[in-house]
Amino acid sequence: MESNWANDFYKMQYKFIGNYPEGYHTKAANEILEQAGKPVESMLELGAWDGSLARALSNQVGQITTVELIKEMVEKAKSLNPDNIETVHGSFYDVTIKHKFDVIIYIDGFGVGTDDDQLKLLKNIKHWLKDDGCALIDVYQPEHWKKADGVEMYLNRRDMPHIKRRYSYDFETDIMMDTWWHEKDEKLNSTQYLKCYTPDEIHNLCRRAGLNVTGYFPHGAMDYESMKYHEHASLKECLSYRIKVVK
Repeated sequence: MESNWANDFYKMQYKFIGNYPEGYHTKAANEILEQAGKPVESMLELGAWDGSLARALSNQVGQITTVELIKEMVEKAKSLNPDNIETVHGSFYDVTIKHKFDVIIYIDGFGVGTDDDQLKLLKNIKHWLKDDGCALIDVYQPEHWKKADGVEMYLNRRDMPHIKRRYSYDFETDIMMDTWWHEKDEKLNSTQYLKCYTPDEIHNLCRRAGLNVTGYFPHGAMDYESMKYHEHASLKECLSYRIKVVK
């Protein structure tokens, strides 16, 4: 399954964001390995962008396979990746992967499509996991995004002074919408749509896929009144949280 918006939005998002600050992916990699809780010989990353996170992990993981939808990002990743990273171009809803992995990661992006699409992906993850493996998946928290409905802001006034975004929320379907555009032409915008799940909802969805949630790791939260980001938040207040799942 490939949502019609995904290819255009993620290409535009990558073009606007460019390179992350130095050390960003190293910190994220260390956090992932700590949450995995064991030595990792093989890893699968879903939605890998240009491979920056995989490269940050590559010194501590024996073999990494990445899957990315955007062709241009795949080509860039292949030009930069070391020999122990294999890059696959395709949608992880229907891509064929023959290997089993110690750890599977899906960092920031879960929720594309319907509940049935998420269930299919979770079943794929179960199939790709070794019996003693685990997966780490970032999930958007609906209680946070309900409060963000209608909020408009600049993406980064210092580094991207002309790029704006607007959050919207569909209260019936629990889908958050994130629209980006250049302030000189709002008509040329692009939007991503991600389904949000409470911890209980994602727990039940994982159970239907044959997976068990063994840990929850909340991320930070945005205060939309002061427009300040707080690095630490509760599981109910956070903008997203990471789950650890096993067979």
